[in-house]
Amino acid sequence: MWSVLKLVARAAVWRRTPEPALVGLPTLLGWIVVLAAVRVALQYVSAGAAPNFTLYGLNAVVASLAIELAIAALFIQADGRATALSAMFALSLVAELIIDVVSIRYPLRWPAAATEVSWTDVAKPMAIFAAVVIWWIGAMTAVLRSLVPQPRLGALGRVAGLWVALALADALVPHAPVFLARDYDISNANLWEYVRARASARDRGSAPENEAGRAEASQQRTLLRAEVARLAPPKQGATNVYAIGIAGWADQDVFIKELDGGLAVLGAILPIREHTLRLVNHRETLESIPLANQRNFAAAVHAVGAVMNKNDDVLLLFMTSHGEPSGFALRLPSEVTSELTPEAVANTLNKEGIKNRIVIVSACFSGVFVPPLENDDTIVLTAADGKNTSFGCSAEREWTYFGDAFFRQSVRPGRDLQHAFDNARTLIQGWEMMDHAPSSNPQGRFGPALVAKLAPFFAPSNAGQ
Repeated sequence: MWSVLKLVARAAVWRRTPEPALVGLPTLLGWIVVLAAVRVALQYVSAGAAPNFTLYGLNAVVASLAIELAIAALFIQADGRATALSAMFALSLVAELIIDVVSIRYPLRWPAAATEVSWTDVAKPMAIFAAVVIWWIGAMTAVLRSLVPQPRLGALGRVAGLWVALALADALVPHAPVFLARDYDISNANLWEYVRARASARDRGSAPENEAGRAEASQQRTLLRAEVARLAPPKQGATNVYAIGIAGWADQDVFIKELDGGLAVLGAILPIREHTLRLVNHRETLESIPLANQRNFAAAVHAVGAVMNKNDDVLLLFMTSHGEPSGFALRLPSEVTSELTPEAVANTLNKEGIKNRIVIVSACFSGVFVPPLENDDTIVLTAADGKNTSFGCSAEREWTYFGDAFFRQSVRPGRDLQHAFDNARTLIQGWEMMDHAPSSNPQGRFGPALVAKLAPFFAPSNAGQ
């Protein structure tokens, strides 16, 4: 293993290794096992909290490595083949680590139906990917020339052909991850599943339905752009707070009432006026406010992220709806029901690079949003823990229990969010005892860095403003 590391270390800077030590099959198998373990670990990390294990994914890892080994053997000369293959897998390990780490900061974004995407959103990750590919080809060229003296251009052409063959195999061979995120979409697993999903969608949809879908998508783009256009630019030299509000359940007015009421209360303390974007599922707002669905949520976060200073400003995300142990419920006026999972929300915010976040979730089982979101720069407030329901979402109400206790009766100028939450939690416990209801157990996590950043807004000197 050490001799391969020395060879790879010099090849990484495109330098040949004179008379490298050769290795045999056991060392090659060792590097294959290491690469397989790293790939599985990367899939586990990228899948988010509580991923699902799939045995097919493990089979896919083994099969893909076997195919890569067979293809590479065709391009690499017999002399020192085990050594060259070991070095190839070691270099691939480094390349895949770089690409996966960079993708967290610069995720590849193609233009979505509900938002405009700047060319830099696509160019940055593509440029980094291209740089890693060029580095890998140059490094493997140095490996081959270390083992067998040969012209640089000949070795370069051989390695370039090897990379193309490996890329084609990766695209064409069906596969799926070992660990699946809770919001994993099988249609994105590989080329075959994508083509199958597209063909199935065409078979299910008639021409009039497709035209209606295109019209609805166009309307949503227009409504979302109008919401974004109303966002005021950030004030220089100040901590700006931008808000995204989501009322998720179309069949009950209490959620849109709570959304508007909660934003109004917070707007008296935090500077979110002219900095707020709403997504609402309600029949009366179909023509005026964009819908609350997964696509619009991602587009809204991207749009707000493009306006705000992602490192210094604060994003307030307030969501109110029904909830499930798996996430936040979304019911459109068309009666189509879906959900935003905690992992999807966390991944969207993380990939957008928004550092400072206040996330308030008023829904049953909303405590499931705490683990993937909590950190030093985030405040997470939920109406319940991850195992219990919350109360007060009947149609005749203006607020849910949580909204009433927190927004209407606890949030005050001069009182910070933690004290307001503690007061609301006490009120809710009393109401639940009087109703003989099980405890909803609201959850609050207060990242110390964000608490300190927000302190000036809750200072007593601001109480009379």
